[in-house]
Amino acid sequence: METDRPDGHQSESQKNPMFQIFFILLEVTIVILYGIFVEFHYDPVDPNLPWTEEPQTEFVTGYPVLQDISVMMFVGFGFLMTFLRTHSWSAVGFNFILTVVVFQMYILYSGFWSRCVSDDHWDLKIQVGIETLVTAFYCCASILISFGGVIGKLNLFQLLVMAFIEACFYSLNEAIVFEKIHIEDIGGSITIHTFGAYFGLSVAFIISPKQTKGHPKNSSNYNSNLFAMIGTLFLWMYWPSFNCFLALNPEDRIRSVINTLLALTGSTTAVFITSSFFKKGKLNMEDVLNATLAGGVCVGSSADQIVYPFAALFVGYFAGFISCIGFERLSGFLQRKVGLYDTCGINNLHGMPGVFGGIFSAIFIGALTEDTLGFRVEDRFEGRTASEQGGLQMAGLGITLGIAIVTGIITGCILKLGCFKGPTDLFEDQVFWEMEEHQISNGYIPATTREIITEGIELPEKRHKKHRHDKEAE
Repeated sequence: METDRPDGHQSESQKNPMFQIFFILLEVTIVILYGIFVEFHYDPVDPNLPWTEEPQTEFVTGYPVLQDISVMMFVGFGFLMTFLRTHSWSAVGFNFILTVVVFQMYILYSGFWSRCVSDDHWDLKIQVGIETLVTAFYCCASILISFGGVIGKLNLFQLLVMAFIEACFYSLNEAIVFEKIHIEDIGGSITIHTFGAYFGLSVAFIISPKQTKGHPKNSSNYNSNLFAMIGTLFLWMYWPSFNCFLALNPEDRIRSVINTLLALTGSTTAVFITSSFFKKGKLNMEDVLNATLAGGVCVGSSADQIVYPFAALFVGYFAGFISCIGFERLSGFLQRKVGLYDTCGINNLHGMPGVFGGIFSAIFIGALTEDTLGFRVEDRFEGRTASEQGGLQMAGLGITLGIAIVTGIITGCILKLGCFKGPTDLFEDQVFWEMEEHQISNGYIPATTREIITEGIELPEKRHKKHRHDKEAE
């Protein structure tokens, strides 16, 4: 098929019109299902609605947190992935549309699986309130984590299909571990980070093309890393809101905020120390961009359970250390020995810290006593002892890993079918976006090319050569 694009690349949508068909059918189906099964938690047309009571309280306490978490999804995750120098438009743009579509789908999936697992409320519609919207963003976070493992290697059609499947199994796993096993996971170390990371890694293991290894465009530059740092800072600032929303009471919410901030400070200092050891006193920007956030991931499951501040600091230090080790050593090892190409290092930032977060939650919960809580442990865990609840934490972690890995492998196999044609050029914006010639040559920085970056700038060595040439001419 001919194309008149100035960059010479034929668009992915031109080559595979199934993208538009799938997208339209998906949205039409969502609208129909919303019309049949979804209603507001509080009926806005009810003349007896007590706006001065529960609905207003939910809005005042919940909407600010909803805003914080939405900033994390669109700005934090979006800009964190702009480190790829020739794929930054796709990082932000695909992050945007995946978040929006998953947000819509989760409300339907969650309502369905919750009724299947509990075998109750089949006569009621799915009710949407502030808490529903926040938990929908939690699902988006898990899908965006998986996106980080395959970014640059899948086109938008494949990403939408992956998100469609993953959101379904994320919701199923969530219903199982919360409603059947009754785990504690306020900040999602298990259900969000562990699930998203190992689902994404499983897809990446199956789907990654051979040419991914050593690909020249799978790299960053000075400006792309600077933009990615914006995402890191937004995620760092708003992570306490992410970890505290589901707290049972104000005391637990405050404890979650404090523990999350302490863990983040611990992971940040640990990364700066560890990275400097690997780089002989210098720092690796990849470590700082990612591993500094590991404390927020690792403390998530136990943010409301940790009763001593030093424990939160320890969790942060540990998470930052193992995450930095992962970026410096483990990622390269997995590429060479296993063939696992993890674009954003999601195993290091979300996978390992998420797993250890689940383990820490079992330890901290198992150590709770009436003296540390101020009331009977059984009253907090619906009649279960601390050791029993700790065992359930480990069971929930195992189930989450199993569902994530198995469904991720299946999804990767589906995406390798002939009807899903992957991108012709990896880590490349031009095959997805309409780009003018001046954007390609100036704002979009290709590989080689110190000349383009320094065009019009007289560098010191150039001045020296010019001066020497002038003297020889004289």
